[in-house]
Amino acid sequence: MQNRPVVLFLIFSIPLLLAGTCRQPPPAPPDAGLYHTNDEIIDELRRLQSQFPDIAHVTELGESLEGRKIMAIKISGSPGTEEEEPEVIFVGGHHAREWISVDVPFLLAKRLLKNYATDAATRSLVDGGSIWIIPLLNPDGHQYSVDSNRLWRKNRRNNGDGTFGVDLNRNYSFQWGGPGSSGDTFSETYRGPQAFSEPETRILRDLVAAHNFQAIISYHSYSQLVLFPWGYTRSPAPDAVLLQQLATSIADSIFSIHRQRYTPEQSSDLYVASGDATDWLYGNARVPSFTIELRPGSSSPGFILPESEIQPTFEENLPAALFLIKWTQTLGQTTITM
Repeated sequence: MQNRPVVLFLIFSIPLLLAGTCRQPPPAPPDAGLYHTNDEIIDELRRLQSQFPDIAHVTELGESLEGRKIMAIKISGSPGTEEEEPEVIFVGGHHAREWISVDVPFLLAKRLLKNYATDAATRSLVDGGSIWIIPLLNPDGHQYSVDSNRLWRKNRRNNGDGTFGVDLNRNYSFQWGGPGSSGDTFSETYRGPQAFSEPETRILRDLVAAHNFQAIISYHSYSQLVLFPWGYTRSPAPDAVLLQQLATSIADSIFSIHRQRYTPEQSSDLYVASGDATDWLYGNARVPSFTIELRPGSSSPGFILPESEIQPTFEENLPAALFLIKWTQTLGQTTITM
């Protein structure tokens, strides 16, 4: 019996040894699959700037509430200098769950840069003006939708009452607090305590103040629509005829690719909304401003657009973006052949 302690030691040690040798690595953090997270967007933009330094310049515009970087890429014949030339801006990711609204403007930047050397039409557009692209304005909410709640909409403001989030697209100053926004912190359309209370919307405000943009597209999903001001009222905007013409041309250019119909209409025809980005830019500067509601056309699959739809959604929206860029560079012609 003198070997009994040794035997007992071995018996009780075996589970510990097995546990040590069979320990599984911790699960990988959630990711967005073929969609891009903010970290991936930042890496990709910097890679594009490295590949195309003569026509691409990446700028850190500021930080979100939780300290994430919000980035823009400027594409131009002279991206590091300020010139008197037409400027247009494309913005994605106001709403966290609308992942396709991030990838469409990112892929636009990628396509413009990669085609510059080989496609004369692309080269003409890039050399003829400045194209600004912010793929993701709401990185905190987007990451939360990746990590915790796929259908999260707002940013991640701690409202101090057990609720989180402000709807960034109700936080702009023009007609802030009007119909179609909510003062209830629990609401999906909570407008915040005051206009521009959020660092994310202030970032876009400050960029616009520093430039002379002639047009904007703000990407959202879903419904397949091309929306133009006003959103806060059902009354027509002063330039309603021009806005309708441009929206129709944008919708027609989208349809020409995969025959997907995007309906051009005044924003308030969808629903009344106050304090949104496109009303704000048009209301303050009379800049043609459009919201494109991307695929799908209905609530099935709604916000959770399959990855297989990323590329065709971008492909059909590419000529729409090119049309608007060219319009800003051709004295406002509304009928342009691309």
